[in-house]
Amino acid sequence: MCPGYFSVIDLILAGQSLTRDHELTLFINDALRFVSAFIIPISQRAPHVYLSALPFAPEQSHVARKFCLRVPNTVAITQGKPSQWPMVIFTAEHHNTPVLCVIFSLDESTFASITSQTMYVCDSETGHRISGLFELPNYGKVYNACFSPDGKRILLRFGIYGVVWDVEMGEEQFQIQGYEFAFIHRDGRIVSACGVDGDWDGSQDESEFRILVQLWDGGNGTLISNRLLEVNDVARTRFSPDGHFLAIGRRSEDVIELWNLEDGKDPQ
Repeated sequence: MCPGYFSVIDLILAGQSLTRDHELTLFINDALRFVSAFIIPISQRAPHVYLSALPFAPEQSHVARKFCLRVPNTVAITQGKPSQWPMVIFTAEHHNTPVLCVIFSLDESTFASITSQTMYVCDSETGHRISGLFELPNYGKVYNACFSPDGKRILLRFGIYGVVWDVEMGEEQFQIQGYEFAFIHRDGRIVSACGVDGDWDGSQDESEFRILVQLWDGGNGTLISNRLLEVNDVARTRFSPDGHFLAIGRRSEDVIELWNLEDGKDPQ
């Protein structure tokens, strides 16, 4: 951290006069908002920019009320200064092509932004890039994606198959068949829905269809169960985020069934 910068530690020390833990917590959270809002110019410019950012902090923010009077002879904002921090926490501009998919890790500490060609993994608090740029293989459009429970892998759906990507190594691990996927959060296995004829792409909602729900080893892509569930007359399917349930839209009956994939009980 550069000299002269209002670091979080500095702000904590400045807030020692606050007598209650709740007020101190609010002050620290506000200081983090200040850091996130001005991190780009502060990290790229000379130390005087640190002080120059202070007048742009919202009038009612804890940082502004604590430091503005203590730092005179800075820029004065005469009109249009906000009273509170905006709802937007940060803006990340890592891609040069349209983003097709954004997914969060299970603990929400990181997120991945994905285009048809590239992928980044970023910090959810600041938007800063943690890993990537990853050049994705030319498999076509990414329809959806999900993180593994440990956050170390990402499963990308391309058409009628999925690709498991190692976030740390930045490379493809293996491919599995299907048009709908989810990691089972309890043990990291992968559950998939696959057309019996093997060529359904998920768009034929006007015709009857039969699917197989399969179970895969999330570490190496080995097929564990080829018939975890077999269902006819399917129009749409969707796994729950934790992989425990499968929602099936029936075409002929105009109903939605919810299957428990853990115990295989009759659907609701």
